[in-house]
Amino acid sequence: CIGCGNCVQICGQHAKHVYDSTAHVLSLLAEEAPVAAIIAPSFPAAFNDLEAEEVVGLFRAMGFSYVCEVAFGADLVAERYRRLLSEPGDKRYIATTCPAIVAYIERFYPDLVPALAPVVSPMVAEARVVRRVYGEDVKVVFVGPCIAKKEEAVAAEQSSETDAALTFEEAMNMARDMK
Repeated sequence: CIGCGNCVQICGQHAKHVYDSTAHVLSLLAEEAPVAAIIAPSFPAAFNDLEAEEVVGLFRAMGFSYVCEVAFGADLVAERYRRLLSEPGDKRYIATTCPAIVAYIERFYPDLVPALAPVVSPMVAEARVVRRVYGEDVKVVFVGPCIAKKEEAVAAEQSSETDAALTFEEAMNMARDMK
């Protein structure tokens, strides 16, 4: 499994399910520590009936102390790639922004692992910014469309960066259930 979600989409028996992180996120929100939602840049497509400010309000109403866009993390990552690619030499890289691609390379083409760019994903970059700005005690929850982010959020190599990942669907269900 590389976390791409294809099996969930094509299973005619609906036997495949994505791990639901809602209970874990609710437990984080119930703790003393502040919780930040870092939201993927594609959020306008998922919350198409809400303005950006309303999406922020929705997450604040659910109990999140901070709501931040991962687009800022993407800007940081893009700058890192620009610097990496401007270095002398002709080394080629495979982008590491997508955890499903990274997992695919690691599991099926381990000889290509050295070609993976030494750059964190936008999610990780944004989580690091959030912790730097709001403090190390803040809990960070990624919210986006990709189920592979759930595995990336709990991966051993970056487990201190994010505490959980919700799909947009899970976030919408959480908001509906809290009304």
